[in-house]
Amino acid sequence: MSVGEGLEDVAIKVAPEDLDEEGYISIWNIASASCDKDLAMTRALSASLLGFLCKKGCDFVVTSSTNAEYLDSQFEKDNKVLYAWKPDSEMVDLVAQHAEVPYKAFIGFLANQKFNVTTNYSPRRIDRVEWFQNMWSVG
Repeated sequence: MSVGEGLEDVAIKVAPEDLDEEGYISIWNIASASCDKDLAMTRALSASLLGFLCKKGCDFVVTSSTNAEYLDSQFEKDNKVLYAWKPDSEMVDLVAQHAEVPYKAFIGFLANQKFNVTTNYSPRRIDRVEWFQNMWSVG
């Protein structure tokens, strides 16, 4: 599957039960709800969202300290965790399932920054590491 393939008619949405009490949700759950839980499409949309958020320097992605340590250790074992965000890569699942965003701010960011679901947002490797290590909020 190529970037954006099959996603042309996807509307970003959320399953209300996936939101926590503060309005946070994982990028994976947003993609899953938007793609009616279709795994291949969920992965493709997650890849697109991760690339977009990284390229645009989104600074409100949150993860727990436990999840951040886990992702760090996985990256040390296999750098594909941050480098292989292709629509067919399971690495997308790993990152998107551990990255949470406040849904209302997220939707506003997508609109303001003009997210296009079929565009290939492919940040440089150095930018991916920078984004993950210095822009995600851990707590």
